Amino acid sequence: MRPPWKVEVQILPSLQGCNLLGQCRSNCRGANICPSFVGRKIYIFSFGTIKNADSCKAVGVFLCLLVLPLLSGYLVAAENLDSNSDDIIVNNNTAYFHPFETRDQNLFNLIHGQALPTNARLNKKSQSWWSTSLITTNTLNIQSNNNENIYLDYEAYRFNLAYQYGLDENWNIKFDIPLIHQSGGIFDSSIDKWHDFFGLPRGQRPITEHNQYDVQYDLSSQSLVDLNEDNTALGDIQIAIARSVIENKTTTMSLWASVKLPTGDKDKLSGNGATDFSAWAAINHQLNNNWRVNLNAGAVALGDDTYQDIPLSDYALYGHVMLAWLVTENINLKVQLQGHSSYYDKSQLDILSDTYFLTFGTAIKINNCQQLDFAISEDIKVDSSPDISLLISWRSYTSHC
Repeated sequence: MRPPWKVEVQILPSLQGCNLLGQCRSNCRGANICPSFVGRKIYIFSFGTIKNADSCKAVGVFLCLLVLPLLSGYLVAAENLDSNSDDIIVNNNTAYFHPFETRDQNLFNLIHGQALPTNARLNKKSQSWWSTSLITTNTLNIQSNNNENIYLDYEAYRFNLAYQYGLDENWNIKFDIPLIHQSGGIFDSSIDKWHDFFGLPRGQRPITEHNQYDVQYDLSSQSLVDLNEDNTALGDIQIAIARSVIENKTTTMSLWASVKLPTGDKDKLSGNGATDFSAWAAINHQLNNNWRVNLNAGAVALGDDTYQDIPLSDYALYGHVMLAWLVTENINLKVQLQGHSSYYDKSQLDILSDTYFLTFGTAIKINNCQQLDFAISEDIKVDSSPDISLLISWRSYTSHC
C-alpha cells in the first residue's frame, strides 16, 4: 500500500529573515519548513499528502507534533553550534533527558507495536540500566455509529520491566516485558469527582455504575470483542536495538528499530497476536542551562490485516515532544505531548482514531544511579484516549553513573 505522504529534502545556501511559521501551510496540500539560520546551509523539508482528507488527518498528527521540533533539533546537531552555545554549561546527565515511559493506554491501541518513548543518549559500553514502571488507567468511553459500537469501562494496571545494555560505544539493545491486569478497579468515583471539581467533561460517568469491567466492540451487528471478567496476562515483549549517530556539545541523536513479539493473549487484549516492526529517531537537545528537550518520531508496521476481524491500518505514525525544566539538581518538571495516527483507519469511532494527549509530572534524582518519575496523562483530544492515567517509574543504572 502506497503511504499517503511523501518527503522531499532540499539543501540550499544560507537564507536570512525566513519566517519559520509563515512557510508552513496547514491546508493538507503540503508544508514547507524554512528555518531562520544565517550563514549556514538550510535544510528545507517538504511534506505533501497524496490521498484524501482522512489520510491528511492521520499524517497531520505526526507533522504537527513532531516536524518542527525534530527539524530544529536535527539542524542544531548537523551544523556547528551557534555562538550562543558558548554560554551554555553543558550537563550530560542522561537522566535529565529521559521521557516519561508511557503511551496511549487505550487497550485497543496498546496491543500494537508502538515503542515506548526513548532517550536519545545511549549507554556506554557495558553500561546498563533497569526500569520498572506502573501505569494505572481509568476510563469510560461509550461510542457508536451506523456500523460500529464500542463500550470501554475499565481500570488497567500495566507493569513494565525494561532493561537496556550498551553493546559498545555506539550500539545498545533494549528489552520491554509488560504484565497487564484489567479490572473494574476502585477509582471510578474519585475520577468522576476530579472531573467535576475541575469542570472537565464527565461524560457518562454520573449515570454509569462504578467499578465495572466491560469491554465490547461490535461491527456490523457482530460482536467481535466481549470481555467482562478481570484478568491478568503477559503482554507482548518488545526487543529494540539503537545506533548513536550524533553526539556533540548540546545535541544527541540515535536511530532505533524494534520487533514486538506475539507473547500476549489476543483474547484478553494483552496482545494483537502478530509480530510488529517499528523504527524511530530520538533526539535530545539542551536549550540552555535549565531546559532540556527530548523527542521521538517514528512509524510502526503492523504484522496482520485484522485484529479479531477488526480491519487494521498497514502502519501508524507516532511520536512525542518532552520539555524538561531543571528546578534543582535533583528535581525537574516535565511536560510531554504525544500522539499517533489511527491503527484502525476504516473505523469512524473517535476512540479508535488519531489521538494526542498530554503527560505532566516530575522526575526526582534519588542519587547518581537512581531516579523516580511521577506523572499524570490527560486526554486533551477528548474521547480519543483514556480519561486519565497515572505513572510511577523507577530507573537504576548498574554502572558508570
